[in-house]
Amino acid sequence: MSADPPPPSYNDVMTNPSAPPYDDPYDPYSREPEVKVVMKQPTKSYGDTTTEGGNSGPTTSRYPGGLRRDKATRIGDRLIIDFEKMSCCPWETAGLTPGCEDHVPEELQERGITSAMWQEWCSKLSQIQRSKAPSNVGCCCLFCFPGFIAQCILCALFSPTSEHHPCDCLPCFYGDWFHALKKWQRHVNYELNKRDMHMMLKTYKPFQKAPASLNKNSRGAGKDENYEMSMWVIALTVEESNKLRLESWDHGVNDGCTSGIGRIL
Repeated sequence: MSADPPPPSYNDVMTNPSAPPYDDPYDPYSREPEVKVVMKQPTKSYGDTTTEGGNSGPTTSRYPGGLRRDKATRIGDRLIIDFEKMSCCPWETAGLTPGCEDHVPEELQERGITSAMWQEWCSKLSQIQRSKAPSNVGCCCLFCFPGFIAQCILCALFSPTSEHHPCDCLPCFYGDWFHALKKWQRHVNYELNKRDMHMMLKTYKPFQKAPASLNKNSRGAGKDENYEMSMWVIALTVEESNKLRLESWDHGVNDGCTSGIGRIL
C-alpha cells in the first residue's frame, strides 16, 4: 500500500498559489470553514396578524392589558357602537366615531368577520352619511323658513319628508337617506345572520334612555330632552338576535306625523 502524500510545505503554498489546495478529509484544519448566513426574521408588532403568504388579517381589538381598541361597548350579549345620525350644519358629516373602521370587535372576529368586511361596512355607512344625511340647520330651514309656524304645521301634516318615493332625492326630502340605510342594514345582516348574529340602528329619546356607549356622556353634554341619540346595536347570540328582531328602532321618538312616515332611525 502506498503512503499518503505529505502535505505541502509552507514555502510551496506561498510560492505557488496556483497549486491545488491540500485537502485531507481526516484533517479538520485542512478545509476552509463553511460560513452559514442566517437571516433573522423581523419580529411582529403587537396586533400584526400578517401570515407567511402576505395576507393581512384583522388586527386585534384590544390593547395589552385588555383595554379595547375598537369603539364598541359590550353590554350582555350586545355590542353598542355610537352613531351620530345628523350633523349640526350641512357642510359637516356625522356618523361613526372616527377610527371605528380600524379595528374589528373581537366578538365579530371570532365569528369570521374579516377586516375587509368590517371596513367595507363602515366605509359604506360613512358614504351614505356624507351624501344623504340631513343636518339640524337643514331641517329647521325645511320646516320653518320662510313660513315659520304655519309652514312647520303643514310640513308635519302633509309632507312625506321621510318616505321613499320617486322625488325623495330632492333636498327637501330624506326618504333616499332612510332607504339607503335600510339597504345597508340588510347587507350587513346578510353576513351577520349566517353567523347567528343580527344588527339594528336604534334611536333613543330622551337620550338618557340609551345604553351606556363609549361616548354617550360626551355626546349628551349640553343636550336637552329633544335630542335623539342613535346607536348601532349588534346582537351576538341566537337568543339575543331573536329579541332584537322583535324590537323597534324607535325608543321614545314617537313620530306620528306624516313627515315621519318611512323613518327607520
